[in-house]
Amino acid sequence: MSEEDQVKGASEKLVNGGAVRSLNEQLSDSTFKSSTRIMILVLLTLARKMSAVQLRTLTGLGKGSLENHLNKLESSGYVRLTYEKSLGARGVPRQMVEITGKGIDACRALVKSMSSLAL
Repeated sequence: MSEEDQVKGASEKLVNGGAVRSLNEQLSDSTFKSSTRIMILVLLTLARKMSAVQLRTLTGLGKGSLENHLNKLESSGYVRLTYEKSLGARGVPRQMVEITGKGIDACRALVKSMSSLAL
């Protein structure tokens, strides 16, 4: 089988298998228009709950940029933002970010769709 035939067969399999269609539908959600928000969801799916400081460290985002992404995720129902009393010297409340069941389901579905592409 020629390389051209292999590429054509792989393309037909993707289209007919629905993997691309499913991924496209998920990515049409405006929340997933940002790779940063996808990364935040993946991190939270793994950890379930993190402080905003931890997320800034892992993502390299500034405070304002992270806040914008978290607000978008919260308005979509994917995360819940809370404040906990800090044990630090200043006693400033620490922002915590927890993924919701809807967020976990969306992240798992997205990862499953990408995995089904079998690169």
